[in-house]
Amino acid sequence: MKKLLSLAAAAMTVTAAMVGPSSTTLADTDSTSYLLSCSFESGEDGWTGRGGASVEASSKTSFDGSNALYCTNRSDSWNGAAISLDDSYAGETFSFSTNVKYESGKDTALYHFTMQYNDGSETKYEKIASANIIKGEWAQLANPSFTVPANSSEISIYVETATGTSDFYVDDVKVAAEGTVIEGAKGGKYIPGDIFPDGVVDTFDLICARKLIVASDQPSPQSINADVDKSKEFAVNDLVLLDEFISGKITEFPENIPVEEVTPFDYEANKQFKEAPGDYFSQCQQQGKVTQENYSSIRGNKTLYVYTPYNYDPEKKYNIFYLMHGGGENEKTLFFQDDTMIQNMLDHMIMNGELEPLIVVTPTFNGQGGEAANFYEELRANVIPFVEGKYSTYAESTSEEDIRASRMHRAYGGFSMGSVSTWQVFKNDIDLVGYFMPLSGDHWGGNDAYGKAKDLADAVDRSGFTDRQYFIFAATGSDDIAYPNVNPQVDEMKKMSQFKFTSDFSEGNFYFMVAPGKTHWWGYVRHYVYDALPYFFHETGE
Repeated sequence: MKKLLSLAAAAMTVTAAMVGPSSTTLADTDSTSYLLSCSFESGEDGWTGRGGASVEASSKTSFDGSNALYCTNRSDSWNGAAISLDDSYAGETFSFSTNVKYESGKDTALYHFTMQYNDGSETKYEKIASANIIKGEWAQLANPSFTVPANSSEISIYVETATGTSDFYVDDVKVAAEGTVIEGAKGGKYIPGDIFPDGVVDTFDLICARKLIVASDQPSPQSINADVDKSKEFAVNDLVLLDEFISGKITEFPENIPVEEVTPFDYEANKQFKEAPGDYFSQCQQQGKVTQENYSSIRGNKTLYVYTPYNYDPEKKYNIFYLMHGGGENEKTLFFQDDTMIQNMLDHMIMNGELEPLIVVTPTFNGQGGEAANFYEELRANVIPFVEGKYSTYAESTSEEDIRASRMHRAYGGFSMGSVSTWQVFKNDIDLVGYFMPLSGDHWGGNDAYGKAKDLADAVDRSGFTDRQYFIFAATGSDDIAYPNVNPQVDEMKKMSQFKFTSDFSEGNFYFMVAPGKTHWWGYVRHYVYDALPYFFHETGE
């Protein structure tokens, strides 16, 4: 990876020799007449935040001049920076251009320059221009011939992302007559093979690539375009593939993504309760981070907390565990009470190799009529899209299709009333979640133990999933007030074909661990998480 991240400076040296000025030098002429020109040198120039986003003029970075528009506090991908246009634009064709940059998150991200308008009966949206942008680089989104729909009103243009909620910058927004070539950022776009950043893959890129093979290490993100086989480094194979692509021998770049060897997890078939070491609840030398996040939900504005592991890298993919509190508690309970301090336990488990680094989220079912039994609605509509649009998980985007596709890398659990919510998530959101950890709480569906088990089995049948595509690790204490309700439900579930009882998830999919003498208290329950969580995320669902 070090070699891959070191290539673009050499490419830019070659580029400079070919074209002379810096790639961010503007070529607009004073004679060009612009219908709209926003430089943000004296403020926001009429731009506002879209959705819950905020905008402000910032001098932290700019494409041209001293300032750019900085867009923050985005809770969804469509939140962004917007400006209204008057109705005189309707039915006419114009040249649109903006320049965009982002500085955190994945190596590349898809950005859209979009128009919103009302056609007389409903609000509609059309993409003016889109591009995959390289992190840390200015890129231009432009269309020299975009027609504003006739009879449209309430027109606005805005910048948004296809996925994610990263902050971003906008600068030098212009609208001119149709056909006007508006100069903007050169390069900055993820186009495999486009090492000489001009938007096409041709002989100039091959010249750059040959020089990069012998270039000294000089880091720059533009080099991601040189790694055409996605092997995480630039090597001779990339040069050969680039030559074959330009000569027409191949029409696309084959991938050479490194394949990691996977060692089967060593399950126990009858896992017994074991407490975490006492020092696991003290501060670890390799500390993760707990971040408070605010989001908009179907039940109003709410707060959740996100644990990210030590050395969290937004370029990597992480499994994710949503862990719900109990009744009378809130989203702070898991991280800020003396009898929980789950983050310290996670830190030690990860540092000592007992657990792969993962993301843990503590939401709440409290607020605006929220209840544990119906939290599954908010999880689907708001929590998963918000969190996984901002943090790096296996979901390629926050579309429901991609969230479903990544379900085997997503778990949900909870204590007491949080366990009630877990069974409901199993029943209603099994298409989004692959692993479940109900702790000290039964399912509130059906009139008796059989009815509860049958309600869950019916949900499985409706889903169409096989018994290799969902896994439940339940637990409680033998002296827990929840035990008399949970145990009969478990006994009935054991009789049903949908649930194969064992903690060896390579052979079955359902387990119930009973901790001798333990009562209804987080001081015990956190140890259930210690025992159960390492058993998650090893099965593929195939």
